[in-house]
Amino acid sequence: MKQLIKYLLLLLALLLPATAFGYDYEEYAYDFEVNGIYYKFISNNNVGVSPQYFFYGCYPNNEDDEYYEGYYSNYTGDVIIPPTVTYSGETYSVTTIASSAFSGSNRLTSVSIPYSITNIGSSVFSGCSHLTSIVVASGNPTYDSRNNCNAIIETASNTLIAGCKSSVIPNSVTSIGYSAFFGCSDLTSVTIPNSVTSIGGGAFQGCSGLTSVDIPNSVTSIGYSAFQGCSGLTSVTIPNSVTSIGGRAFQDCSCLTSVIIPNSVISIAYEAFSGCSGLTNVTIPNSVTTIGYSAFQDCCSLTSVIIPNSVTSIAYEAFSGCSGLTNVTIPNSVTTIGGGAFSGCSSLTTVTIGNSVTTIYDNAFYGCPYIAKVTLFNPAPPSCGNLSTFNNNVYNHANLYVPKESVASYKASENWGQFIHIIGVKTSNDIFAESIKLNHRVVNLGVGSTNQLFATVLPDSTTNKSVTWISDNEDVAMVDTAGVVTAIAVGTATITATTTDGTDLSASCVIQVYEDLSQFDNYLTFADTTVMHGETVVIPVAMVNDASIVSFQTDIFLPEGLEIVQEEGEYVIDPSPRMTRTHSIMSSDAVNGSVRVLCYSSNYKPFTGNSGDVLFYITVKAADDIDGDYPIALKNTLFTTADFEELTIPDMAANVNVLAYLLGDANNSGTVTVTDVVVTAQYVLDKDPHPFVFDAADVNVDGFITVTDVTRIAWMVLNENAVQAPMLRAPALNSASDRLSAEGVTMSPGETRKVSIALDNELDYSAFQLDLRLPEGITASNFTLTDRASSHALDVNTLNNGATRVLCYSPSVATINGHDGALLTFDVTASSPIAGDITVDGIELVTTACQTVLMDAFTIGVNTVTAVNEVSSDKAVARVDYYNVAGQRLSQPTSGVNLVVTTYTDGTRATTKIIK
Repeated sequence: MKQLIKYLLLLLALLLPATAFGYDYEEYAYDFEVNGIYYKFISNNNVGVSPQYFFYGCYPNNEDDEYYEGYYSNYTGDVIIPPTVTYSGETYSVTTIASSAFSGSNRLTSVSIPYSITNIGSSVFSGCSHLTSIVVASGNPTYDSRNNCNAIIETASNTLIAGCKSSVIPNSVTSIGYSAFFGCSDLTSVTIPNSVTSIGGGAFQGCSGLTSVDIPNSVTSIGYSAFQGCSGLTSVTIPNSVTSIGGRAFQDCSCLTSVIIPNSVISIAYEAFSGCSGLTNVTIPNSVTTIGYSAFQDCCSLTSVIIPNSVTSIAYEAFSGCSGLTNVTIPNSVTTIGGGAFSGCSSLTTVTIGNSVTTIYDNAFYGCPYIAKVTLFNPAPPSCGNLSTFNNNVYNHANLYVPKESVASYKASENWGQFIHIIGVKTSNDIFAESIKLNHRVVNLGVGSTNQLFATVLPDSTTNKSVTWISDNEDVAMVDTAGVVTAIAVGTATITATTTDGTDLSASCVIQVYEDLSQFDNYLTFADTTVMHGETVVIPVAMVNDASIVSFQTDIFLPEGLEIVQEEGEYVIDPSPRMTRTHSIMSSDAVNGSVRVLCYSSNYKPFTGNSGDVLFYITVKAADDIDGDYPIALKNTLFTTADFEELTIPDMAANVNVLAYLLGDANNSGTVTVTDVVVTAQYVLDKDPHPFVFDAADVNVDGFITVTDVTRIAWMVLNENAVQAPMLRAPALNSASDRLSAEGVTMSPGETRKVSIALDNELDYSAFQLDLRLPEGITASNFTLTDRASSHALDVNTLNNGATRVLCYSPSVATINGHDGALLTFDVTASSPIAGDITVDGIELVTTACQTVLMDAFTIGVNTVTAVNEVSSDKAVARVDYYNVAGQRLSQPTSGVNLVVTTYTDGTRATTKIIK
């Protein structure tokens, strides 16, 4: 009996923590040792393999940061567990491997498990970083035998407890348990089957050699520290089945560059991606409601992050130390920003905070000294934890944009009032500018000439797209409020356009003013040209001359990025037929940095041909990595006349427009096809095509995408070398004689009338677009082109601003027939009392020469007819008839006196006289 009690006590000691008995861990880690294996009594017949020793150590036990006391062994080499063991003359069956029996044995290489083992605890092989083989003897009643690196052992709860260099987990496994592969630094890959539903805490923690992992759609949760310290992991795609990402799940995965988080995830737990220093891109879906504390702390390579509207709070230090982050937008759904949430984001320049944020805790943006713009949409200043929400440098120099009506309350706020520059803007419903660019980077003008600059403000949905224009040297060039530049005198000026919506974004263009060549009788000239980057272009240089010229010299100045092509060490500058056989043309590098060209005749023969004809050709190549306007200048030019008189010629320049895209290739496919016509039309209709290259589609380089660009791309498809065509830059016209018009309509609620828009024109047109702005109570439908445009395509769409856009174009640039009469018809239906007339604006027509013609807006009058007599609810109207004073029945009222006869369903009638 005493012996039985002894064994029961031994079993109890095995099951309970050693601290419950007050034992010292090292003294009572095992009961005896045989041949380097340590055992513990389980019963009078059975023993279990025990850890060699264990010690105090605190390790996180769950996501609530509770801790347990752990222990590790120090087994080495190849361990063969026998089915039986003899100790003190007694033989015992080895039936159990205790929890963590081999844990931490980083010099253990292989383990052989006998058929007698029927119970294996948890974390048996965690931290065995050099374990390459686990073999279970055949005949084992509980565990399958698997060999070599794919060794897998499961407990009754299907918890994985093995580690090796590579692993293919069998379909029988439903969960990967706590610390399953903990510390397996040699593990390089793992295949997880669809049977697995959860990846436990620390499952792959410290697997620094793991470079890739496929997480199947069956997995619903990724535990705390699941992949912590997997420094070799480069990318992770989390499946749509996962709803939660545990704390520290990917902490210190320093090689991780991108993460795609699916829409199923609702929370990103604490420190989930902290220390992922290589992370450059992360997509947070609209399903996420909370971003835990330090979730992306010290992700120093992260340059941008989009926080979705689903997020309601950003925890403390969530993005602290993200030193590469340049701008951040807090959506309207967020109510609180945690302390230090963006502290140490040293590259942050722009902060936009939504209108629902009521509390910003301590130091939220402290350590971000270069913030230049803070925008708050909240009418009431959010409360702040202390007076150090921002650096003093930010308070002193940054612009704080707040609702106009709230400027006073922000200035009176203890925290926000520290900003020296507080600017009132419109409401949070406004969409603000994010970028601005001009259609030219450099413009060359002669004195007295003009050029139109256009500013493109993006996104297209920006509420206020107006800009101000200013010249830094009005003595050289002036600019008006519409961006038209006028050259005043020789020199250089910079024209700058700045947004007026409070964002203060700006873009500039350098204006180089030269002498007006038209005032001279002799000069060299060449036109602007276009070339793809990395390609070459031949530039013809013409000579205008009234004198007989026998020789010339000029210096060609090229900007960095352009170079004259060389063949066999000689610049490719070729003569035209204007040069006689006695003329020699040569070139070399000059000390002033130019390429000097010299041409003369050995027997003083003058150049032939007509004034204005090409004299020579320059072959120029654009570098692979440039785009925009690059000026080429001809300076220090001299002509020699047949009378040996030397003429000083004025300097001049023209631009080479280098494209980083193929002009007209709106879908970025590498060629210009009918697909580009279609996607550009979709863009005009506000249908947001993808992909779409704005600059490639803007073939007339005016900063807008309209029906003109649609037509011009169609023309380019049909015409070879269209990219170089000068007509592509033709300016818009305002036609005084041509116009669109439409007669008004008179109708009662519930009725439908047809509207005809007529075109009276002298010019020949091939396309048009217009916007209909319908009053409340009116709908439009059944848009149809008349026979005047029988070969044209018609598209209609409702824009984001509520207008109905009509687009008509011909892929073959066919002419609209005739010069007067109806061009477009559509039906209007009155569904309720009508609030006003129909406005037609945004009118643009395109000539058959692909030139834009702008037309003024007009209105289509809508007159509402109703009976004067009140109609009770029990007297429904059957029909309404119209008559003139002569008693003739009309389809609708006409000008003058009309009689309106209302017939009710009960047979009674009412007559009303109206004047239209």
